[in-house]
Amino acid sequence: MNRNQAQQAIGQFLVIDLGANGRYLGELLDVIAEPKKPWRGKLRVHSVVSLPDSIFEGGTVSLHQLPYEDGDVALVPSHKLHRPPRHLPAESFIDSILTDLKRRHIRLKNDSSSNTVELEALEVYIKTLSSQKRRTRGSQQTPVTPFYIQYTFHIQDEQMYLSDEHGEKLQLAPSSFEYSWNVHDMLVSGHYEGDGVFVRANGQRYVPEEGATFYIDQKQFDPYFILRNELDPAALQGFEHNLKTFGLTHDDLIHCYNSLLEQLLYSESAHSFSGVNFLTYQTDEQFVLIQHHFKRELRQAHAPERVYDRFEFTTDKGKRTIALYTNALS
Repeated sequence: MNRNQAQQAIGQFLVIDLGANGRYLGELLDVIAEPKKPWRGKLRVHSVVSLPDSIFEGGTVSLHQLPYEDGDVALVPSHKLHRPPRHLPAESFIDSILTDLKRRHIRLKNDSSSNTVELEALEVYIKTLSSQKRRTRGSQQTPVTPFYIQYTFHIQDEQMYLSDEHGEKLQLAPSSFEYSWNVHDMLVSGHYEGDGVFVRANGQRYVPEEGATFYIDQKQFDPYFILRNELDPAALQGFEHNLKTFGLTHDDLIHCYNSLLEQLLYSESAHSFSGVNFLTYQTDEQFVLIQHHFKRELRQAHAPERVYDRFEFTTDKGKRTIALYTNALS
């Protein structure tokens, strides 16, 4: 990225790549361009992209060794800055640490030669950070109101997509995603049907013109919202029944690591997916970890997919329940 491109990126998120010291996401506040010297970026650190391996030594997780804390402002050489991958979630600092700890936990658990001591340390830190997040959230709770991101509709080479104010493209395809648009100064919602047609719940169809404005509620990019929306109705009903059995509600969620979402975003040509999602919940009485093992096999267009979902509920008191869902094709 040259200095002119950097000037255009002020106000946007960039990845700070410190090599062995980890990668971080920061908002570019300013570009420092001195004569005959490479430019530097002034960034406010927002979250962690990947933690450094050096903090995982001796059966401990030394988060205090991270080079940045939440909200730190740093001057970073240009060669250590680059644009983030598409759809990289802009999580809070503590959420991003939890996400990477859970990624590491999954990798170690799948490795037969992994260190049991480190696995146990990761589980302790995941629980500790989850508790810390719950306390913070409890003291800062505010009413949830929709926050809409504005997009414009475009057609290029027979491909239809939405574009945000930064030029990021969101390709349109039939899905459960909900879009909103104005009709007679009233915001209405519906889904994309295909071939440039959006349909409302009442069956009314809308064919937008080039440059038409759409809005998407930001919650739809939330990993937990997407996970619930992606489950078959019967699987979601069973999942919510088990949550109730453990005395939990969706509001008790502390953190969601959605590995299926990451695979769907970064594996456009793949037709089968498998892995584990991590969900952590906490109440005044208990801490509950749910491992959601999933398999998805996408079929031809307009054909159903093979679905496998296995939910493992484990509490800090040792109570354990397993719930399994498969569709008729599995």
